[in-house]
Amino acid sequence: MERPDDLHVARSAVARLGLVADASTHLTAEVAMHLPFEALTAYKTAVKRFFSTEDWGDADDHALDALVTPHLRSGWFEHDLGAGVRLGHGIRDGRYVIWATGGPPPEPTVFDRAFGGPVRPVQTPHPRKVKFTVGGGPAPGHWYRRGEEVDHPAAAAMLEDPTVTDVMVAGDFVTIGLHRSERWEDRLDDVLARVTELFWDDARPAGSAAARTREALVQEGMSTRVEGARPEDLHLLDSDDPGHRDTLVEALGSADPRARRAAVATLSMSSERPVATAALLTGYHDPALMVRRTALDAAADLEDETYRPLFEAAISDPDPWTRWRAVRAIAELGAAASREPLMFAAVDEEFRVRFEAIAALREIEGE
Repeated sequence: MERPDDLHVARSAVARLGLVADASTHLTAEVAMHLPFEALTAYKTAVKRFFSTEDWGDADDHALDALVTPHLRSGWFEHDLGAGVRLGHGIRDGRYVIWATGGPPPEPTVFDRAFGGPVRPVQTPHPRKVKFTVGGGPAPGHWYRRGEEVDHPAAAAMLEDPTVTDVMVAGDFVTIGLHRSERWEDRLDDVLARVTELFWDDARPAGSAAARTREALVQEGMSTRVEGARPEDLHLLDSDDPGHRDTLVEALGSADPRARRAAVATLSMSSERPVATAALLTGYHDPALMVRRTALDAAADLEDETYRPLFEAAISDPDPWTRWRAVRAIAELGAAASREPLMFAAVDEEFRVRFEAIAALREIEGE
């Protein structure tokens, strides 16, 4: 059975219009109930990608067919999801097929135009983060944030751009986060050129998310089920999406400090202040230094008076970098309201802390 001509638009519309939950209910009852336990998460992972803007091609169809058909011998199902979108799936000509059709076209964005270079930008659920495919094969990712020690030369070079807040480097993609005051409409071309310069390597084979085998799907699913959401996935989630938020909140209790760190940073970007505040306070009291640093840095990025007490308390933190970042954050908010903590920081044993505190106090005197 051939795909509908509007498959790409329709399947992304399911996500855009908030219809994924309805579609998943049908797919769970009609397919997932028939799958063995070890294949369940792999199936859900594939379905999640189907209802997105990511590429979906013949290789994905074949991988999903190999995963489902041994356990679902017959049956064809169609559903009206609303907003003009229809979902169809089941066995046709001995193969499992899934498709979507209909729905309004998306609003044009800067990502809709053609990109001529080897690196292609892809939207993510997070409005300030964009994924760039850079060739290579899937591999664990490492996340780097501004203000931390970065041992990856290309990531360090990328963070020299003052509009870039964080960089995720994986085997076959790089994700770039922009400061909340920046717009991708204004920065995409420059960032794309810089990512291509720093991360593209035409000597290595280009990876393809569409080329994953059934075994890869199962392995990915088992990894997610056993270990929880991966840190490299968490920072792509939207903290204002209820489903994504549940995943992020759960990750705050992960045994992996990298997952806790990513969850804190992502939840801090929620438009709901109580959500952001709870995550930042949880992160600042985390036993892992990397999580505490991220919490303080993320709070500082918000430039919100709400967090002044946190910064003032952090001036007494045992970690020199945390004390330095706290003083910087206070200076950015306005030093006058925190004169006493700054005077304490002005005699800190760490030169960088003293320097920032004295500079902030001089600004007060000059007012």
